[in-house]
Amino acid sequence: MDSIRNVYIRGTAHVRCFGDKAREARLRWFGHVQRRDSEHIGRRMLRPRGRPKRRFMDVVKEDMKLVGVREEGAEDRVRWRQMILCGDP
Repeated sequence: MDSIRNVYIRGTAHVRCFGDKAREARLRWFGHVQRRDSEHIGRRMLRPRGRPKRRFMDVVKEDMKLVGVREEGAEDRVRWRQMILCGDP
């Protein structure tokens, strides 16, 4: 039996690669937390405690730079969702 490449399957199913979907989910969660009150537990969790090798906010900032959005854009939920959408149906 011949093997079918993942690229072909993703194209047929109209699904982007996993990295794009993971980036979209991270930015969607960040936007949700950013709109909360500054003393909310989720918002406080964004502040670094300790020094892990790679913090969540470091990854989010890289994602925002790649997508071309800024933290201030998270205040408008509808526009934020449109900006971070990776293109899946």
